[in-house]
This record gives sequence, C-alpha cells and structure tokens, in this order.
Amino acid sequence: MGKAYADWKLSQTSVTEPDEVEEAYKKVIATLSPEQEEVITKYCDQIFNSGAETEEFFYRLGLKDGMKMKKIIKGIMRKLSR
Repeated sequence: MGKAYADWKLSQTSVTEPDEVEEAYKKVIATLSPEQEEVITKYCDQIFNSGAETEEFFYRLGLKDGMKMKKIIKGIMRKLSR
C-alpha cells in the first residue's frame, strides 16, 4: 500500500510548492499576537490529529477486510485441492 500511495502522490499535481505554503504560513503567523498564534497552532494540531485518527480507522477496516479475504481464499484453495 505504501508504494501504491507514493506512486499516486507523485502523479498528483500540486498547486503550490510546500516551501511556498510554509513561507506564507510563517508570514501570517508573524503578524499575529501570541494568543492568536496559539489558537491557530491548536487548530492546525486538531486538524492533523483528526486526519490521523481517520487514517487509522480506515487502515484498521482495510486490515480486517484483508484478513477475512485471506480466510476465504484459504477455504477456496482447500476445496480446490481436494
């Protein structure tokens, strides 16, 4: 799955380069008060954490599906080899 994702990611076109986005973020953060910066940072952290939780949820579902499929395939192979 990792290789498939890496291949897919490389084929995607990016509107902006990551460095450009980071520079723009730094410029915006520099204009904020420490309190505002903290709020923005917490918001970004929450978004990243939510994405990680979603990824884990779907990964586990895929893993369960894969294990079920393996069991089914093994059963089919046993029946065919008789």
